[in-house]
Amino acid sequence: MYHDEVERSRLDEKNVKLLSAFDFRDGFVTVSITSVDRVGTPAYCHYFDKSHRPIPDASRPISFYTDTTARCPIHGNSDARFIALSYSFRKSPQLVPILIRRRQFYEKMHNLTVCVEFEPQPNWLEISAFIEYHRSLGFSFFHFTTVDLDAYNRRMFDDYIRLGIVKLTSLRSSNPSPNDFKTIQRSNCLLHARLDSRLVTFLRIDERVSDIPFFNKKLWEENVSDTRIVTNAIKWESSLEKYSNESAFRETLRSFSYKKHVQFRKVIEPERIQTMDQISEDFVYKKASTHSASIPESVFSSVISRVKYNYDTRPIYCDEFDITVLSWCPVNLYHCRFRDEEDKKIIMEKREEARKVRYKQETIRW
Repeated sequence: MYHDEVERSRLDEKNVKLLSAFDFRDGFVTVSITSVDRVGTPAYCHYFDKSHRPIPDASRPISFYTDTTARCPIHGNSDARFIALSYSFRKSPQLVPILIRRRQFYEKMHNLTVCVEFEPQPNWLEISAFIEYHRSLGFSFFHFTTVDLDAYNRRMFDDYIRLGIVKLTSLRSSNPSPNDFKTIQRSNCLLHARLDSRLVTFLRIDERVSDIPFFNKKLWEENVSDTRIVTNAIKWESSLEKYSNESAFRETLRSFSYKKHVQFRKVIEPERIQTMDQISEDFVYKKASTHSASIPESVFSSVISRVKYNYDTRPIYCDEFDITVLSWCPVNLYHCRFRDEEDKKIIMEKREEARKVRYKQETIRW
């Protein structure tokens, strides 16, 4: 009995880990969480001002709206800038509030957001191949949700984030089941799209769009809601954990094949999706065989360009610099590598001699 009470007390003090929070001007703050809870699970919303200070008498009891989202009533105090959730009315010192996002512009920034579904740890080559293929078809913005993303794969994401092509939400220290992670990906991306995008669609990272009728129209003028795009799934024969050389990379990139089936994906306005059940997947199976596919040369060159930009690197050795450069720009020593201790000793001696010569020249000049 005592053990049950202790466990219940710990649960009450447990904070709800949040992914994002949005104010859609509908009287509520819609919050996305990092786990899957039962619909109707009781919780409490806590509001904070711009300095992360709790707003007095502002906590409100709620129930989870869906498995992964909660809706907190907008507090009358306009100073509320951050929000946190807990299973207890008591404000724990461990509460970590997150920013309430609001639309920054009158018009939405993107015509179409592609919500990408994949395993918790994506591969850098799959990421680039997927994005570059669909960029060649006119898709321009992608949203990814990852768990415990490592630094090597993060490098590829950072490159696309810098280009304004990708928005990334990364979870830490979370081990959701595959089905739960799929739900978290969809709900989180849907909320982001509802804030900044006119239309949204959901694609797996192993899918390739083969027919997009709505792009034959003007996306920003025509009503393309409820259009279905046709996709094919691909199968990789092998994969690379890290980039080693261009020949191995080219061989891997050419080793995938298409599965003989067709997938219909819906393109819809994000405001019209109220539950995850509305994201339908109409599956039509044709044949069990596979066939090799040729990558368009433009896509192939784009993938190579991005991969080499991010991963085709080698150490720069100090003996490759002219010694006079090292004499007047010592910071270069922190950006180059010595081959061994003997090499370091020789270069440092030459650098010191070059600095003395340079000092004498400047003294004579003055």
